[in-house]
Amino acid sequence: MIENSESLLPRGNLIALTLGVEEESLSELDRLLDTLGVKTGIRVNAPVRRVVAGTYFGTGKLDEVKLMAEAHADPIDLFVLDVDLTPRQLQNIEKILGKPVLDRTGIILEIFSRHARTRESKTQVELAKLQYVLPRLAHLWNHFERQRGGGVGNKGMGEKQIEVDRRLVKRRIQILRGRLEEIEKERVVQRTSRENLLKVALVGYTNAGKSTLLNALTESSVLAEDKLFATLDATVRALNPDSHPPIVAIDTVGFISRIPTNLIASFRSTLEEIQEADLIVHVVDASSTQAREQYETTCSVLKDLGCEEKEKIVVLNKIDLIDGAARLNQAKIAVPGATRISSLDTEAVKKFRNQLLDHFKGKMETWDLLIPYHEGKLQAKVQEYGAIKQTRYLEKGVFLQVMLDSTIARKLDVRRYTTAKREEK
Repeated sequence: MIENSESLLPRGNLIALTLGVEEESLSELDRLLDTLGVKTGIRVNAPVRRVVAGTYFGTGKLDEVKLMAEAHADPIDLFVLDVDLTPRQLQNIEKILGKPVLDRTGIILEIFSRHARTRESKTQVELAKLQYVLPRLAHLWNHFERQRGGGVGNKGMGEKQIEVDRRLVKRRIQILRGRLEEIEKERVVQRTSRENLLKVALVGYTNAGKSTLLNALTESSVLAEDKLFATLDATVRALNPDSHPPIVAIDTVGFISRIPTNLIASFRSTLEEIQEADLIVHVVDASSTQAREQYETTCSVLKDLGCEEKEKIVVLNKIDLIDGAARLNQAKIAVPGATRISSLDTEAVKKFRNQLLDHFKGKMETWDLLIPYHEGKLQAKVQEYGAIKQTRYLEKGVFLQVMLDSTIARKLDVRRYTTAKREEK
C-alpha cells in the first residue's frame, strides 16, 4: 500500500533538469523545486508546436536533454517537466531518459503533502495525491519499492503486487472521501457559528504575503514564511472583535497557475470560506515581475468559484521590496487602482485596517424595529450584532432603534419587524 509519507521524489540531495515550454513558468518551477530542497542544475525552454501523443515532447528533444544531463558536471538525479503528463507519457519519457521523471502536478502535490499540518489538510492532500498516483501506479511502483529499501523482484511478482496496491489505493480513496464528508460537516458547524459575523477573506497567489498581512492586521502569529504554499489551511482571526457585528479576517490557501484540478476538488471546503466572505482582499506581490499574470490567475480561480461579483479590495503588497520609481510604476500599471502597502509598515497597515473597517461602516443602516416578545432569540441577535441607539418596552414588543450592517440585517431578516428604515449618511 502507498503511504502518504512516501515521497514522489527520489531520496537524497537532488539536482534536477527542468524542461518546459515557457520561460516564466520554468522560473516558477525553480521556486517550487527550491521549496522542496531540489536544486535546478539545467533549465531547458523548448516551446512545442505540436504535442507528441506518446511523449509530449519529440523524442529528438528528449534525446538532446538526456545528453545535456550526462554531460553536466554534477550528476542529474531527476527530470522535471513543466507540463501535465498522462501516465503513459510519464512512463515513455522515463524509458527514454533513464532517470525518474515528474510533471508539474506531481511537484505541487509533493509540496502540499509536506506542508499539510492539520487533520483536514492532511486528508485533503492525501486524497489528491492518491488520485494522482492511482492511474500512474505501474509507473511509480518500482520507485516506491526502492524508497522502502526493497528489491523490485521478478516481473510476475511485481505485477501481482501492483494489482494488490491498486485495490488498496481505491479502498483508501473511499475512506478518505468519507472522512472529508465528516470534516465538511464540522466545517459547516464552524461556518454556521460565524454566519452573523462580517468576514474578510484574504486571497491571492501563493507567497503574495497573505499570512504576513493577516498577522499585521490582527496582531496574531499565523505561520508566515517566504515559501510557496507555506499555508494550506484557512485561518480565522478577529479583525475588530469590538465592532457590531464583530469582523474577522480569514487567510486562505494560495493559488498558482495550472493548479491541479483534484487539489481544487479536495480543498473545496476550505475554498468555501471565500465564497461566504462579505469582502475579498486580493493580495498581489508587487515585487514579482509576474504580478499581472499572478493577479489574473487569482481572478480566474475566483471566477471558477463563483466569486467574481463579490466586493473586493486589491492590495499591492511587499512594496518595500521594490527598488526605484520605474519598478513601482510597473507594479502600478500591472494592477491599476490597487492599494499599495508593505505588511511590515505599521502605519500603512493601520491605515489599511481602518480602510477595511470604514468599508463596513459605510454599509451601516439605522433600523426602527418592533420585535414581539416571543421573538427573544432575534432580539438577542440584534442586540449582539447591532449598535443599539434606543430601547423602549411597548405593549406589542420591544422597540429598538439600532445600527446594523446591511448584510447582517438581510441575514437576520429584520425587515419583517421594521416600523421605518433610514440610512446613516
